[in-house]
Amino acid sequence: MNTNQLKRFAQQTRKKLMEQIGSKLEFVLNTDSPELREKSEQVNKLKEILTKSTKEEVIDRVSYTWFNRFMALRFMDVNGYQPTGVKVLTPKDGFTLPEILDDAKRGHVSDDLNLNRQRIFDILDGNIPSRDAQGEVYRDLLIASCNHLSAVFPFLFERINDYTELLLPDDLTSELSIIQDVRDGMTAIDCKEVEIIGWLYQFYISEKKDEVFASKKAVKKEDIPAATQLFTPRWIVEYMVQNTVGKLWLQNRPDSKIREHMEYYIESPSSKSEDYLKLNSIEDLTLLDQACGSGHILVYGFDLLYKIYEEEGYNPTEIPELIITKNLHGFEIDERASQLAGIALMMKARSYHRRFFKKQVEPNILRYQDVSFTLEELTSVLTFTYLDKSSEFQYDLKILAQATNYGSLIIPKSSTQFLLGALKQIETVYPKADVFQAELLERLKLAVNQLLPLSRKYHCIVDNPPYMGGGNMNKVLSDFVKTNYPDSKADLMACFMEAGLRMLLPKGFLGMINQHSWMFLSSYENMRKKLIATTFFDTNLHLGPRTFPEIGGEVVQNASFTFWNHLVDAKGVYLRLVDFGSTELKRENTIEAVKNHDCSWLYTADQKDFEKIPGSPIGYWLSEKTLSVFENANDFGEYADPRLGMSTNDNGRFLRYWNEVNFSNINFNSKNVQDAKSKTESWFPYNKGGGFRKWYGNNEYIINWERDGFEVKEYAKYLYKSFTRTVKNIPYFFRSALTWSLVSSSDFSVRLLNEGSIIGDAGPTCYPKVEDEYYTIALLNSKISTYILKVLNPTLNFSPGVLRAFPLLFSDLKDKEIIDYHSVKNISTSKTDWDSRETSWDFQQNELIRLKSQDMEETFDLYQQYWKNKFFQLHKNEEELNRQFIEIYGLQDELTPDVPLQDVTILKEETSIVNDQLVFNKTEVFAQFLSYAVGCMFGRYSLDKEGLILANQGETLADYLRKVELSKEQLTYLPDEDNIIPVLDDEWFEDDIVNRFYSFLKASFGKENFDKNLSFVEECLETDIRKYFVKNFYNDHIKRYKKRPIYWMFSSPKGSFNVLIYMHRYTPDTLNKILNGYLIQYREKLNTRIEHLDHVIVSGSSAEQTKAQKEKDRYKLIIMELVDYEREILRPLAIDRIPLDLDEGVLVNYNKFGKAIKEVAGLNDVKTKKKVREFDWINTEEIR
Repeated sequence: MNTNQLKRFAQQTRKKLMEQIGSKLEFVLNTDSPELREKSEQVNKLKEILTKSTKEEVIDRVSYTWFNRFMALRFMDVNGYQPTGVKVLTPKDGFTLPEILDDAKRGHVSDDLNLNRQRIFDILDGNIPSRDAQGEVYRDLLIASCNHLSAVFPFLFERINDYTELLLPDDLTSELSIIQDVRDGMTAIDCKEVEIIGWLYQFYISEKKDEVFASKKAVKKEDIPAATQLFTPRWIVEYMVQNTVGKLWLQNRPDSKIREHMEYYIESPSSKSEDYLKLNSIEDLTLLDQACGSGHILVYGFDLLYKIYEEEGYNPTEIPELIITKNLHGFEIDERASQLAGIALMMKARSYHRRFFKKQVEPNILRYQDVSFTLEELTSVLTFTYLDKSSEFQYDLKILAQATNYGSLIIPKSSTQFLLGALKQIETVYPKADVFQAELLERLKLAVNQLLPLSRKYHCIVDNPPYMGGGNMNKVLSDFVKTNYPDSKADLMACFMEAGLRMLLPKGFLGMINQHSWMFLSSYENMRKKLIATTFFDTNLHLGPRTFPEIGGEVVQNASFTFWNHLVDAKGVYLRLVDFGSTELKRENTIEAVKNHDCSWLYTADQKDFEKIPGSPIGYWLSEKTLSVFENANDFGEYADPRLGMSTNDNGRFLRYWNEVNFSNINFNSKNVQDAKSKTESWFPYNKGGGFRKWYGNNEYIINWERDGFEVKEYAKYLYKSFTRTVKNIPYFFRSALTWSLVSSSDFSVRLLNEGSIIGDAGPTCYPKVEDEYYTIALLNSKISTYILKVLNPTLNFSPGVLRAFPLLFSDLKDKEIIDYHSVKNISTSKTDWDSRETSWDFQQNELIRLKSQDMEETFDLYQQYWKNKFFQLHKNEEELNRQFIEIYGLQDELTPDVPLQDVTILKEETSIVNDQLVFNKTEVFAQFLSYAVGCMFGRYSLDKEGLILANQGETLADYLRKVELSKEQLTYLPDEDNIIPVLDDEWFEDDIVNRFYSFLKASFGKENFDKNLSFVEECLETDIRKYFVKNFYNDHIKRYKKRPIYWMFSSPKGSFNVLIYMHRYTPDTLNKILNGYLIQYREKLNTRIEHLDHVIVSGSSAEQTKAQKEKDRYKLIIMELVDYEREILRPLAIDRIPLDLDEGVLVNYNKFGKAIKEVAGLNDVKTKKKVREFDWINTEEIR
């Protein structure tokens, strides 16, 4: 099944249907025609519905209804399931028209369709005028077929007076029709599997799902289905059903051959127990899916149950009806999904019994519908029916007003017996009711018919429940789960676990696939403890990431499990599949574990042992030694005080990369909060976590903390009335600490945070004693921490609470001294690496300059050798630290000290690991060199003095000379005086960027080896210098500075004219200098060049003339471009003499120059510019 193709089909068909039905809706509402007058009842019904629903809601509902109908018709066509024996959407082989229309043209119309056959033939013969005879007849045949199917599928095909018929698209027979799309999109091969229905449903609503989550708002109840639908891989469905339904049956019939048909069946303690839920016959067994969606789980349940019925000797013609009516039950909040679940089960039954449709059986799919009563109505109907007015029943009736919001989380307080009696009583009094009372009775009956299945207990429950965190729930739903599911309120999936167990018979089985967070997060601790104490964890597939083929990365991490609603003293079976990188590999290794219980990824665990671990996470893979560590160690939180820092509430307003503002306005050395109050600078370092990096680094951000964070605090007060809600742990600001990233996409990594930084909420910190700081960072960067944190929280979210539970053991003094020594060395190496790049605020000079030898090639060799030694020494130190801590924790049998080379976190930009070898990236190393060269051209850096030189707004060459303490004549290399460097495709200016680089290369590495050095640089860059500067440099700069560049390229629309400026040296006169000193001069140079070419065109050879003419034509186009650029763009801006405020940041300042400056996605493209214009803390009139 080509799911990518199905996804395109479903999404495109949804758009097309909604567009065509929307047009049809407008036509029906705004047209007065004889045809519509004949259908006044349907038109009036439509108008009535529009008083309660928006047009968009009606269009959506009618679109998915027709999509579901077309899908069902096509599926039946392909599989030969049409009750009339005639295909409705599909042609016969070798024909183009649908078979039903082709037959009608030949004079054959089935009597079952209940149509006026003569009218059909008269239209086709032209006796009755029609603008589109074939289309009109086919429309009638299609609707009649739907009517005929209403007896089989009453939940999908309603009678002809349904208003959806009015909105059926007009074009149904052309090659561009929606019917043709359905035939093309649902191939005959795809339709061989009923799972196509589930896939198409998921894909049909996928764009709606994206819209819901993109809004980042609480999910409305009508959007819950779209937000929570996820199609379960078939093999996981089989695992869940086999280890619930299959296991229960094998408990009752241990000699059954059904075991041979269950590939994913896991032998577990429940398999061997003599104390089980007794079944008199297979007809007694009930399987419920509480959130059945399109019926995927129930469909496989049907297959397995059919085999059991066969083995029990039932008549094959009776089995499908028995399964549908007795065994399978589904609950669903979404109308369209419930329709598809019904279709899927009916199709499955039909595949086993060709005459099944004639039985007119309806599946047990409960589709939730909101039912509400006023107090007066409720009193009236309960009095009329003589029903108990107990608080329990009234509670149940009131809660159904939110049935489509709460769904299967509703657990009625009324008993099944009472509800059955209520239904009987309603039927008894119904004949005596007047019109008003009859309507109330219908509502009451609908309510009781929903409460009844919710009140029952089931043998097996198998779900893929909705995944929705508390933050995404609408308020009504959130309040409900807080009250009724206090231990699982963090996510709907966990609430469904509790609800499932409540609906389960004692000794029944619950099977689910969930996000694995319930196994580990502190928010589920109470739920876990309750489950451990009351329910047996029978089997668990710990799947981890990439379980669902359509979801990549680490975003959704899963576990599929079965619980036995019974407590036994035994060990459950767990398969650790987290490290297998695809759903197919997980499947294959599940099968292997079923066959071979000695495989390394199968574990057995006593769930009582989980209580030995802080928070009781499901640490099934931990050895006895590891569990003893938790029992005997100290809690890290008592020793190192982990803390979460502050939130700015608006990073765009308050945070900058350090290189965006005046360097002199940043304070790097505050010792504490009181000390910071005395400083005059506005900006202070801000710790924001960052990517996977050990020991030191990720120091990039600064925060506006002027006047003790006055603006930050005032903004928090404005939002929350008090700043303490988000500006937390202020006494810890500026202290030396150990820090890590709250959320990581890989393993845990800890860095030393020197004195002077404010801690942010994305970069938690801890504060061990000074004498233990190096020991602690070494421990947290070791394999011990990775191993233990995977049980405390494998969700890659490392909150302070997780670290508090970390078991801490100390070594003896001698070992501690060794650990401290290696730790200090590792921090030093990592800091040297971090500071070797110009994006560090402690950067001094480029590495090739620092290590320079006689020529560039030799210097690069020295560079590689120096950093290779650093890298492997760090690697060796980390392995030694691992060895030390593995010995301290006694986990030699569980862990090895080996560190993969790719986990060494220095040189990540300059190297890669290829076949376990460290390979240097020459292009990156020399791109850094050229970036440094440009910095020297602008005076940001100097060959005569290390560190930053010009890094404050408006600084000039005079400031440069003062800071380096040299005269012009003494300088090794003179920066550009006017802060404008042309970047053009040829040498049009003496001071262009290429000539400036030539001068820099000579100044830094000598004139004598210039040609050799230049050749080597170009070899490493894999292009010549001019091409690099014109094509690659700015893209590299944008990437290097994370879309907040410090060098800005002013560029004409087609890029024929480009100049670089350094934003810290920008002045309001800069654009005038670009205009008069470069743009106009460039245009004049082009005109001079054209004059020369005119001479060649007159006097040159034929070849020279042709070449000159082409060149002239190109230059003329460039001149036209430059004229427009000057007149329309650059000159108006130059006249405005635009000022910059570096405190506003690059994002704002860059967008002040409109189309004069080069467009960069994520910086000044249309979408980003719109976002900037929404900032309420800037003068948006300056954004151009």
